Amino acid sequence: MDHHVEAMDRLTNLCNIVDMVSHCEKIDSTDLRVACWLRLGDWNVNESNSPGTPIPESLQTRVLMAYKRSTASPDCGYKAWHAWALINFRLAQQIHDNRSTSIRHEMSEFSQSRVSLNFSTNLRNHVVAAVQGFVKAISIGTKRWSASVQQDMLNFLTCLFKYGELPEVAATINAEIGAITLETWLGVLPQLLARIHIKSPSVRSILHPLLTRIGAKHPQALMYPLSVF
Repeated sequence: MDHHVEAMDRLTNLCNIVDMVSHCEKIDSTDLRVACWLRLGDWNVNESNSPGTPIPESLQTRVLMAYKRSTASPDCGYKAWHAWALINFRLAQQIHDNRSTSIRHEMSEFSQSRVSLNFSTNLRNHVVAAVQGFVKAISIGTKRWSASVQQDMLNFLTCLFKYGELPEVAATINAEIGAITLETWLGVLPQLLARIHIKSPSVRSILHPLLTRIGAKHPQALMYPLSVF
């Protein structure tokens, strides 16, 4: 246990030293900076027990800080934005899952409204950050990361269809969606068409113009799916 704490402290110090040297000496050490902060974020996530388990609140700030620092350089690359988006997406899902459980507990009307407000604020912040991160990751992703980019697209769609009614989320998606090339959407076209009749006005206002743009440039991609819909 002592070795684990010592290793974590040493990596944290290394991250800060690399940041300081890069800033003071004007040395291009982007790759090293990104690698250090990503590793620190990964170590903090792994400290929260087994993969897939909820990240305790005591670790969330440290995890978010590490991944956010990895995106500080303009040319930080795909991995940094992917990690930043994914951790915010995971925390948003965690809050969403906890919310439905918490509101079932017995509490006063005042407590219910207060907890609901806190959940809502945190949820929106994480989803907005996830959307922005996914768009940046997708826009700079290459064939080398094609499988991961495909998962980013699916997570982005989850943000749209699950949280698109939140005004901040809808506004962010509308502002960022243009950075994703139309060709990239072809890989998730079945998921888009499956929600073509969605009732949410805010989601429709994003989905339908997107499908119109895809149809204008790639009509052959839409003809058969729509004909058998």
